Amino acid sequence: MKLPSSQNNPNEHNSEGAPAKAGRFYYGWVIAISMAVIGGWTLSMGVANFGFFINPMREELDFDRSVFGWASSARTVGAAVGGILIGRLIDQHGPRVLLAVFGGIGAASIALISMISHEWHLIAIYGIVGMLGMQGGANIYTGSVVAKWFVVKRTKAMSVMYLGLPMVLIFAFPLTQFLIDEFGWRTAWLVIGLAGVGLIVPISLFLLRRQPEDMGLQVDGLFSDSRSSQNEDDTNAVERSWTRAEALRSGTFWRLTLAFGLHMAGQQSVSLYRWAHYADQGVDPTIISYAASMEGVSSIIAVFTLGFLVYRFRLQGLASIGFILMIASHSLTIVASTGIEVTIATILFGLAVTYLVMVQSLIYPAFFGRAHIGAIRGVSLSVSMGLGAASAPLTGYVADSIGTFAPVWWVAVSLLAVSAFVIGRTNPPDA
Repeated sequence: MKLPSSQNNPNEHNSEGAPAKAGRFYYGWVIAISMAVIGGWTLSMGVANFGFFINPMREELDFDRSVFGWASSARTVGAAVGGILIGRLIDQHGPRVLLAVFGGIGAASIALISMISHEWHLIAIYGIVGMLGMQGGANIYTGSVVAKWFVVKRTKAMSVMYLGLPMVLIFAFPLTQFLIDEFGWRTAWLVIGLAGVGLIVPISLFLLRRQPEDMGLQVDGLFSDSRSSQNEDDTNAVERSWTRAEALRSGTFWRLTLAFGLHMAGQQSVSLYRWAHYADQGVDPTIISYAASMEGVSSIIAVFTLGFLVYRFRLQGLASIGFILMIASHSLTIVASTGIEVTIATILFGLAVTYLVMVQSLIYPAFFGRAHIGAIRGVSLSVSMGLGAASAPLTGYVADSIGTFAPVWWVAVSLLAVSAFVIGRTNPPDA
């Protein structure tokens, strides 16, 4: 399914045929930028940079690699359990208070990792943070909320949001390594967590809103003289909104969820341990941190290219490209032992993960509409994350037992190949 062009937009007239008026500034862009900052820093709270902590924490606390896998899985399982409820709450009440409370508690919990001394402390904290929806780039909040504010301009809005994520990571990766090197891993956790509280809570309370209709607006920044009933008619003219029950009866929903779930399993197996793996291969940690920043640069490139391609190619095909890029990244990661190889693998990973995250955020509302997207994405993310939950600890166990990640990582590559096949054969649901 290709996304519609802004040309011939049926939402440009109200239900009586009168042209809707575009405002000088649309508040939806504030929502997109706010979610970019929140999502980017959530990725920096022990998600994308979790691997930087593995070796320092193992040296002091004598943790096995599998402990970090169990922590990652606890966060994933927690997000899978909490995601269904959070999605419904977003649809009903919006993200403002919800994200301020859950995000603030999650960030404070990350700061508490600075005080841990036992394995179960780390696993429990990560489980709690996951249940609060603070997994990945807070995807259950970010993509669902932005989708409610845009239809025709959704790709542009998602591009703005996803540009912010890598920009934050470009700063966060070297900052994390600097804090660990200069002050230790405990101070690094404390600073990252408290910064999360300072960012997420005020942004959520002062800037976030549920949907444009609550402010007398229409999606995409259009105004009309009549309000709610006409706005609803206009939205339905652009896309049909499925209920969660209707979506769950659709084979398309389950094919999408299977493809992204297998991807989650394949990605988590590699992404958690790759930084520690590179260090074990003899690559200097400082070089690794700067190579990691290139992931942010490549993600920015991916945002711009995808914003161009979505109007010309099916979203399913673009997802397949993302899976192929991830296969190339994982394959190179397995054999990488130099700074150049690490940088190339990281660039490929940044391209792939951005393609796949953006396509997920676009394809569900494109197929199932915006009205119930929080509830629908809540289920899809829960199932996807559930499929990926076991991969991280399993990878750690294998590496602890045989001294190498390679066997499990080649399995991850094969799962990504299956994902590419499944998504390529998925069609939009029947209206």
